Amino acid sequence: MQTTTHQGGRTERSTEIKTGTLVADTLRQWIVNGELAPGQRLIEADLRKSLDASRSTVREVLIQLNGEGLVELVHQRGAFVTRLSEKELLDLFGVRERLEGYAAWLAAKNVAVGQNRKWLKQQQKTWQQADMSTNYPRHLQENIPFHEGILRMSGNDRLVSMLQRLQIPSIRQRFFDAFEPGHWKKSVEEHLGIIDALLAGDSERAESAMRKHVRRTGKLASQRVST
Repeated sequence: MQTTTHQGGRTERSTEIKTGTLVADTLRQWIVNGELAPGQRLIEADLRKSLDASRSTVREVLIQLNGEGLVELVHQRGAFVTRLSEKELLDLFGVRERLEGYAAWLAAKNVAVGQNRKWLKQQQKTWQQADMSTNYPRHLQENIPFHEGILRMSGNDRLVSMLQRLQIPSIRQRFFDAFEPGHWKKSVEEHLGIIDALLAGDSERAESAMRKHVRRTGKLASQRVST
């Protein structure tokens, strides 16, 4: 009887963990994609309803996202989506530049592993399409799996975990919508340059191309904060 109770409790706890992970992933995406604006208050009751989660799960997730820098917890005021200053944004992009550069360096060494080369060829066809320089929503949509795919190619799970904790709140909607058309054309060129280096298995060139891409985007985004 005691054994059955223990197994039931363990199963229940496992379900709670899975639910918490799903809630955290969903709320994280809402913040990163700009569905929740910087500085917006996160009302617990609304989150429980929207996410179909318990009070304890929502609170645990808010604490987790606070640790990731996506949420600010203010005593006696509640939770808010993090609002980054120009310096904070530059600092964040600076760290991402180095880590994503290293991921590209590793990925180039793994180009022949599994389906990596095939995936890169598919990415190349995608970024060569004419509307990638003019269809901004599509550009942003394709940008996410591009960077995540290179992270997976790196084969370094710790690196993937570190970069996940360095997400940039609402960066896509808040800043990217205001970029000049020339940025999108340049961004496409940079993506294709990264792909070329990866397909060639050139780690040094892949790292350099990725770092240049992330650095330029960071500078543009920080300029939007200061204006």
